[in-house]
Amino acid sequence: MARININFVGLWRVFLGVKTVTVEVNTINEARDFVEARYGPIFQKRFQASGTNNVQTIWEQSNIMLNGKNISQLDNPVLKDGDELLLLSKVAGG
Repeated sequence: MARININFVGLWRVFLGVKTVTVEVNTINEARDFVEARYGPIFQKRFQASGTNNVQTIWEQSNIMLNGKNISQLDNPVLKDGDELLLLSKVAGG
């Protein structure tokens, strides 16, 4: 198990009411499962209160960085003690 910090940045910090949480997980998927189980219900409630009924997850609506690198660009990242996972809300504008 790796002891990592999950940091909620920008809108997520306000929307979910959390800045950083330390967890012990083996994989990125376990980190995702933790985030969704712990904060998913809050996310869904706040999301629906804004008038949107689309089923979405925090993970799907986030850019996720592991130690400063986007996880979508990493091949099977291995977590180790002290790693930093950042969740940044995706932003759209025009």
